[in-house]
Amino acid sequence: MTALPPARSAGKAAPGPLRSWLGVVALGLGVFAFTTSEMVPIGLLTTMGADLGVSEGSTGLAVTLYGVVAGVFAPVLTATTRRLDRRTLLLAVLAVFVIGNAVTALSTSYPLMLGSRFLTGFAHGVMWSIAASIAVRLVPPKASVRAIAVVFSGISVASVVGVPFGTLLGDAAGWRTVFWVISGLGVATAMATATLLSRMEPAGVVVLRDLPALLRGTPALRIAVLVTAVMVTGHFAAYTYVTPFLEQVTGIEPAWIGGLLLLYGAAGVLGNFLSGVAAARALPGTIIVCALGLGVSIALMIVAGNLTVPAIVLLLTWGLFYTALPVALQTLVFSSASDTPEAATSLFVMAFNVSIALGAAIGGLTIDASGPTATMLVGAVLALTAAGVMAAGRRASSTTSSSVDGAPNLDGR
Repeated sequence: MTALPPARSAGKAAPGPLRSWLGVVALGLGVFAFTTSEMVPIGLLTTMGADLGVSEGSTGLAVTLYGVVAGVFAPVLTATTRRLDRRTLLLAVLAVFVIGNAVTALSTSYPLMLGSRFLTGFAHGVMWSIAASIAVRLVPPKASVRAIAVVFSGISVASVVGVPFGTLLGDAAGWRTVFWVISGLGVATAMATATLLSRMEPAGVVVLRDLPALLRGTPALRIAVLVTAVMVTGHFAAYTYVTPFLEQVTGIEPAWIGGLLLLYGAAGVLGNFLSGVAAARALPGTIIVCALGLGVSIALMIVAGNLTVPAIVLLLTWGLFYTALPVALQTLVFSSASDTPEAATSLFVMAFNVSIALGAAIGGLTIDASGPTATMLVGAVLALTAAGVMAAGRRASSTTSSSVDGAPNLDGR
């Protein structure tokens, strides 16, 4: 595999290091805005549902539909836009994001709100597919994993700041204000992108019909997509219903749950950056250790039961290990398909977002049938399974080459 090509601008000198890293930060801001938009309805279900005259469960489709659309259509839209200048595409995606969130804020009916979420979901899938590939082309090869970590820190920061702040703002000023603010974040990201990024040609052209062949012909990519699907399904089967577990099993007062989830997100920010360092040195081992840590943390929460302090420590450990995994897995995707990073990332995005919806659905069925402890067990088993898949793939894939920041082959060489 060849290394990722550097950014190419039309008749302009390459941007300096400071401008390049500011561009990476702008991409991280965009990921923060998109992630906040995706997840903030979770904290606004009651007020949104009451205003639009529907149940909380129906309002929850604003999250589920968004994730499914983002995942399913990411490969399609990435392939369709394969010949567009990446700066132009990014600005177009941000424009759709701004419009979609503005329409959500203006929605006076449930169908209009769902339609606006459907529209924004399209933009989300493309954003995830191209953001990391743009970031690594802005910086030297040795800084690629660090750039990916900065971009994906937007996810962690959204969990720590975006979603809780959005919930508080919604309670104070109404849920529509939240989506106006998110739309404003999209405008700010677009302005930064227009200022800091130069024209950038696509890094590899793949048509939609070539995606199955790309997956079949790239063992490491198959492993990355499979591990992502299993791991994310397990995480969201458990995490979506962690609040009932903490309240009913551990016995934590509801008033403390929000603060604990803030600490969980803060641990995730730390895990995000630690994984960038670890993945650059030992990529397969980092994924295996994080998946094992995720599974063991969830399993030990079951064992801890009603022991409050151990359960809280394990919750933070869960956040640390889980948030480290997307950076490491995205790095594996890049290293396995460096000639077609955006096409490969679109498959990663599809697996990630569809698995969010699948995990939440499995967790919902499980908690209704057997209670919150059972959802934790499902999450632990699937996370440990993901670690096993990665370990088996590492053993079997002895010919996979690496091209991102010295990342090793799956066999560790």
